[in-house]
Amino acid sequence: MKYLILSTALLFSLAISAQHQTLLGRSPLNGAFGAPIYEYGFDSDHAGAVGGGGGLVFRNFFLGAYGMGSNEALTQLLDDGEIDNLELSHGGLWLGATPLTYSVIHPYLSTRVGWGVVDIDFDDPDLDFQDLDQVFVVTPEAGIELNVTRWFRIAGTASYRVVTGVNDATPASVSDSLKGFQGGVTLRFGWFGNNRGWNNRRNDW
Repeated sequence: MKYLILSTALLFSLAISAQHQTLLGRSPLNGAFGAPIYEYGFDSDHAGAVGGGGGLVFRNFFLGAYGMGSNEALTQLLDDGEIDNLELSHGGLWLGATPLTYSVIHPYLSTRVGWGVVDIDFDDPDLDFQDLDQVFVVTPEAGIELNVTRWFRIAGTASYRVVTGVNDATPASVSDSLKGFQGGVTLRFGWFGNNRGWNNRRNDW
């Protein structure tokens, strides 16, 4: 957890430092994007998610917001006849960095920090979670991004989703399914920089 907090703080500081450059001259804001996001668990009992977000581009950094929602049954618990369905929804701040952003293939780093709710449907009416359980979610990720066109990029990542605040009465297997290692695909559509940067890389296309 300490390393997750440090990575989030680092991305915050990088984003803020990029914005502070406006005090010295030309604004670093040079684009904006929207993005559908898909996450899948490396473990079959890990609940994946779909969602999206958007942000502003500050040269090699971006700052925005996201929203994710999952609706996956847990195979193991379903086999035991305890749970019909599990839902996790969360959203919040999205920070990222794309070093060498004008290269056709380049590193992609991001952290999503948000708040959300967990809803569990039990077969047993005495275990019905009618009140949504509020949780805090942090998802740092790293991978590579491909510049398909000037306005379209695809990122493939590996991440670890941390979920805290799950009700103590919730079965441990449910809590374990919400957190863990996962893969992800992010499709970013928008404008990512000025013409000079792209012209410097025109031979790569």
